[in-house]
Amino acid sequence: MACAGITLCPSTVVSPQLESWIARSDSLYQSLDAAREQGDLAQIDRLVPRGQRFALTASSFTLGTVLSGEDLRAFAASTCRGQTALWLESQLGSAFAWDVDQSWLRRQYAPARYPRWHAPHGWHQDAALGVDFSRESASDSAAFYPCPMVTCWIALDSCGVESPGLEFVTRPLEDLVQPAELTEERIRGRFPPEEFWRPVMQAGDALLFRGEILHRTYVTPGMTRDRTSIEVRFFPADKIPERLKADRFLTLATTTTDGPGPPSLGEPLPNG
Repeated sequence: MACAGITLCPSTVVSPQLESWIARSDSLYQSLDAAREQGDLAQIDRLVPRGQRFALTASSFTLGTVLSGEDLRAFAASTCRGQTALWLESQLGSAFAWDVDQSWLRRQYAPARYPRWHAPHGWHQDAALGVDFSRESASDSAAFYPCPMVTCWIALDSCGVESPGLEFVTRPLEDLVQPAELTEERIRGRFPPEEFWRPVMQAGDALLFRGEILHRTYVTPGMTRDRTSIEVRFFPADKIPERLKADRFLTLATTTTDGPGPPSLGEPLPNG
């Protein structure tokens, strides 16, 4: 599937990092599932380290819950060189920043295994992060247009056939879709069938896509396996949206070659 706003990069994360991240993620979600089965919200809170967050219905932890600073550097080495670095630079320019507070470990469950308080993601655009759609001046505000950004979404399990994957509308949009328009019926009515894409991915594959791209969790009743993924968001370093400037950002130094020396995490950008 060719699309100007999406690229699929196979085998972006490989052993031994992949196996280590999977093992730690599985251990964390086993503890989460046990606490959910007991309805113990206090126990769930104890799973979240200081400075990290957990989204209950999305079954998502901020990435620092399972990855150390060393792991984050390994992540940068895997995702910000070669093919992925070339694409990131083509979309964001040579200087871009990683929003640490919008980096997540997520699990989507097979429908028959949905735990208490869990729901799949409906249609949305990542460029709508932090937008208040209830504002009266929505149609006139620059905040309601997609900001330049890229999401890097990495599968820790094979997905799209036996376990939940992602579904995209491949047409890039010039504006943010209002929440009332994000129903399944309206999205199917707005775009022709050939503009929908459901990639099949293997563990370690990465999808990079622009913030205006519509997407959702793709899940069917016949899926029998769970899927875990990592997602992070990148912005041009000089174009951080005002509504997100309270987040923690790290600059990234990248390389477009496969030579020695991993990319490094730069200094935090000052908060707005």
